[in-house]
Formats: sequence, structure tokens, C-alpha cells
Amino acid sequence: MITDRARGDILGDHLVRDDLRRPLGTKPVPSPAAHATDMTSASLTPRLTTDDDLLGMRLAHRVILRDVTRLRELADRMLADPSSFDRARYAATADYVGLFVASLYHHHNVEDLALWPLITASAGPHVDFTELTDDHDELDPLLDELGEFTRGLPDPAAVAGFARTLRTLSEHLHEHIADEERTVFPLITGHVSADAWQRFEKDAQRGGRADFDLTRFFAVMTEDETERVRRELPLPVRLVVAVFSRRQRRRERAVFG
Repeated sequence: MITDRARGDILGDHLVRDDLRRPLGTKPVPSPAAHATDMTSASLTPRLTTDDDLLGMRLAHRVILRDVTRLRELADRMLADPSSFDRARYAATADYVGLFVASLYHHHNVEDLALWPLITASAGPHVDFTELTDDHDELDPLLDELGEFTRGLPDPAAVAGFARTLRTLSEHLHEHIADEERTVFPLITGHVSADAWQRFEKDAQRGGRADFDLTRFFAVMTEDETERVRRELPLPVRLVVAVFSRRQRRRERAVFG
């Protein structure tokens, strides 16, 4: 007579040998009951945000770094060759910097007031954003200074302050964004549900300038990203973006040439 213990040993040995016969990388076929349980668990577990879902945030960061770099180079040209700037170009620069500063303020506020709380609620209270928030507290006064110097153009002292502030701001932003993507992105993909991320992105778009922010996104996309976004955008939105893009190109030509 086979005891329960012996029966377990025999079944266990059979399972081990069967497992060894399976090719590496394959999984055993679950029983119908186990499959049903897995299906139920999957339906109750929300899909997490993927790296692809973070495209919007990546584009926002690319745009910020592209603009601060271009503005820094523009300020250096102002110092080196003031004769290449007339009053119309100074005025266009002031308008552009005003939009850039407002966009960056909005980006920081969205992170401080919405994104950090979302991640904390998803990952747990042990997450600490103090360092990133402190960075924002250091960056915002620089944005204030940049706005003040811009309004003083073309005064030579304002031009010098404009260039000096942009150099500092550029260094801070490159370092801050690299730190943020390295620390925050894994928290989002590891803990934040895709539905929650989509809601966050929709809320974040409120208060922005589509004719400035959205059109600049397309300027920093790769070909594959552009194709993907165009497939996802409804035709009416694509038409609006085309109109806004022409306006943005005129705006940029007036500043950067």
C-alpha cells in the first residue's frame, strides 16, 4: 500500500523530471483552475505605466533643455555682437523668454503639486522628493532673474545679466533633469498605474499653451516618435497642430534667426 507521504514523493519526483524535460525558457501549462485564478488576478491588477507611456514627460524635458541651450547661445551672441540685434529682435526675444519661463513654472508646479503626491500615493510614504523640490526652489528665483533681465534688454547691464543667468540656469536644468529621470521614472513605471498616469497627463496639460508647448514637442521628436504620435492624434488635432506649428516657426525665426 502506498502511503500519502510516498504518493507525494512519487508525484514530486515525476514533476521534477517533467520540468527538466521542458525546454529552457518555457513555462508549464497551468491547470484550468490555475488559469482561471491567473485571469482573475490579472483583471484585478491594473496595468502599470510603461516606459513608452513616459514619452510626453521625456519630450517636455527635451524641449526645456533645447530651449535653454538655444537661449544661452543667443545671449552669448548678444554679448559678442550687439549690432546683430535690433529692437524688434530684442522684443521678440523678450516675448519668447516670457513664454519659456511661464512654461517652466507650470512644469515645476505640476510636478510639486500633482506628480510627487501621485507617486507617493502609489509607491508609499517612504519616497522622498525633498532633493528635487529643493532644486525647484533654487531654479525658480533664476527664472525670476531671467525675466527681469529680459525686460531690461537691450541695456548692456541687462544683456550681461541675461547671459550670466542663462549660463547658470542651463547648468542647473541639465543636472536637475538628469537626476529626475534617473530617480523618478523608475518609480512611475514600478508603481503608478497606466490609468492614473493618463489622468495625470490630462490634468497637467491644463494651464499650458498649446501653441507654444505642443508645437515644440514635435521639434524634438525622432521620426519614429513623430509617426507614433501622428497615428494617435485625431485629424482635427493634427490640423490645429499644423497651424500652431507655422506660428511657432515664425516666432522662433524672429528670435533665433
